[in-house]
Amino acid sequence: MTDRSLLRVSLWLAAVLIVPAVLRSAEPPQFDEPLEVFQPRQAASEAEQDRAQALVYYGMAREAEGRNEFQQALRWYQRTLRYDPSCEPAARSVLRLALRLKRPDWAIDAALKISECKKNDRLPLRYMAIYLSQQGRWKDAIELYEGCLGVRPHDPAVEEDVQLMMEMARLCYLVEDNQKAAAYFKEVLKALEAPREHHLSPKVRRELLGNEAETYQSIGNCLLAAGDVEAAKSAFQKAEEASPDVARVAFNAAAVEKHSGRLEEALRKLDSYFDTPGGNLGIAPYALLEEILNQLGRGDELLTRLAALRDKRPNDDKLGYLLAEKWFEAEQYDRAAPLYTALSSKTPTSTAYQRLVEIAMARADYEKVADVLSTVVEKTGSLDALDEGLDRVVASDDAVESVLARGEKATKGTTKKEQSSVQAAALLALRAERFDAAKPLVNTAIAAMPDRAQNLLLTWGLDLLDADRFKEAADAFRRGAEREDTGKELSAVFQYYLAAALELDGQTEAALEAARKTVELQEDSAPFHARVAWVLFHADRKAESLAAYRDLIDRFDDDYESEQSCVAVRQARMVLSSLCVSEDRVKEAVEWLEQVLDEYPENPGALNDLGYLWADENQHLDRAYRMVQQAVESDPENGAYRDSLGWVLYRRGQFDEAVSELEKAVELEPDPVVLDHLGDAYWKANQQEKARATWDRAAAELEANGEYDDAAEIREKITGAK
Repeated sequence: MTDRSLLRVSLWLAAVLIVPAVLRSAEPPQFDEPLEVFQPRQAASEAEQDRAQALVYYGMAREAEGRNEFQQALRWYQRTLRYDPSCEPAARSVLRLALRLKRPDWAIDAALKISECKKNDRLPLRYMAIYLSQQGRWKDAIELYEGCLGVRPHDPAVEEDVQLMMEMARLCYLVEDNQKAAAYFKEVLKALEAPREHHLSPKVRRELLGNEAETYQSIGNCLLAAGDVEAAKSAFQKAEEASPDVARVAFNAAAVEKHSGRLEEALRKLDSYFDTPGGNLGIAPYALLEEILNQLGRGDELLTRLAALRDKRPNDDKLGYLLAEKWFEAEQYDRAAPLYTALSSKTPTSTAYQRLVEIAMARADYEKVADVLSTVVEKTGSLDALDEGLDRVVASDDAVESVLARGEKATKGTTKKEQSSVQAAALLALRAERFDAAKPLVNTAIAAMPDRAQNLLLTWGLDLLDADRFKEAADAFRRGAEREDTGKELSAVFQYYLAAALELDGQTEAALEAARKTVELQEDSAPFHARVAWVLFHADRKAESLAAYRDLIDRFDDDYESEQSCVAVRQARMVLSSLCVSEDRVKEAVEWLEQVLDEYPENPGALNDLGYLWADENQHLDRAYRMVQQAVESDPENGAYRDSLGWVLYRRGQFDEAVSELEKAVELEPDPVVLDHLGDAYWKANQQEKARATWDRAAAELEANGEYDDAAEIREKITGAK
């Protein structure tokens, strides 16, 4: 054994054998003066506390990652960023782990925060930009693509740069940033014209161009919209070289003349396009015609010209729909209605049926209304295609009566048209909450069209449920579940809604039986598991509900590929927070909301709830203010969010601002709690009479609801304020 080894052993023996013995026998150390607890000269600000907390979470994340607990590590990194958004190491870790776990949605905000990454690696930013593009978040995608272009910039642009710029150009064009789109398109054109100089392989060049004529046409349109007429003309020429098209040449020439200010010449060349057989550029030529005529001060010619073009192009349905819409807007119903009818028989759209209903309602032609409704039901099986047009029918008693009369008359019919009339009448009666009239019509329709029975029963049950007719809704759902032709998946849906109807009707045990049957039928569905927990929660069986929601989270927390599972788990955490608040377990309530925000940092409900909870506890008021303000910005008409903002302001001592926000909250949601908050704010803002009146109103509403203990507390405020 070496001298160094002997020394190490002797030190170890001293530590293990000697030191503990000394500590056991030693007297307490004596000091000249007693020790005092360190008191900092100045308390840490909330921002400093947040940064310190961020360091704690960052350490926890690193530790979890070291144990290969990547999901938990990702949550801690996310929380680090909430407490300190400038912590780029955490942002990079979020991006890395989110991509590893195939959770691109978690990585988005982190990617947008990273600036140092732009100096190192394009791949994660590009991956996220592609994901954002697919999600329709084009402006965020543009920001990330711009970051990509800043990583290892090349001059001249190389193949990867050109691909990035093509994507950038298309996205900028989509968000109507024509100047930026045109700048990127020009760079792409340079590379396409000199592929060797830009190291552009033939394969990538082909991929960039795709359909050459269409690509160059789109580029030309963008350049023209950006005001670069000469560059646009060059792109249009390349489109022509790729695929000669006389009609397209005429249209492009008209567009160039229009952007050059030569309107009469533009109109002449556009007429040339319309005279060219085979021209099929969609709605664009007609939109250009309208622009030119309006700029010439001859907008009144548009309808006449479109009608003449319709005669020349009877098979152009896009032109037909445009002309019908223009006639409708001009209230020329005698022309619009037959054209919509002809178009709907050939290429039916929801717009055509909606307009036909609106025209019939404007004329009080309720027979025609009934006819359109039955046609829609015959083709689609529902009235959903009519959208807002159906609301106008429901608002008219005469229209409803007419449709119901026609449906009742058709109950003995056997033709598909008659059966559709019965179903249309049944669905309208449900929408109009004429449930007594709906019942025989629904039953007749089910008997006549058994293939539509499940949809009818489901619609019937949901409308009854929405109208608080829980017992009848349960009967409809039960019928649907018990039908022999109802498959396993649809039976689970009926049981799911049956559980809700039964619980709302006060039949908790029967509701639990239905909810558990739902789970048996669809064991891998998080929303169906959530129904069991909800029934227990609604029945105020807190302990069982809490256990059920915890079980749901344990089972489905890792099922992040299913949007339904993610929503169910998020809602479970929100409910668990509420349950903990009701039992004064504030720390646990906060943690559940923090977990929601770990995954959904922009979720307004969680931001609001956590901000309110902190305000109620008089904690983290700056952070609570920022969170609740963000929730309000996402939904300014939400009374609960306004109440939270007012309450945070109250806690911060900003009483006048609190009054302003709480008054808005009361207008939106005159809840007793909100009224109580407003009374408190009035009192602190030296508006005592308003405070007493508002407290009195809050107490009266609580008493009306049977909440006497809460009302008594408010009454004590009034008594003490006199």
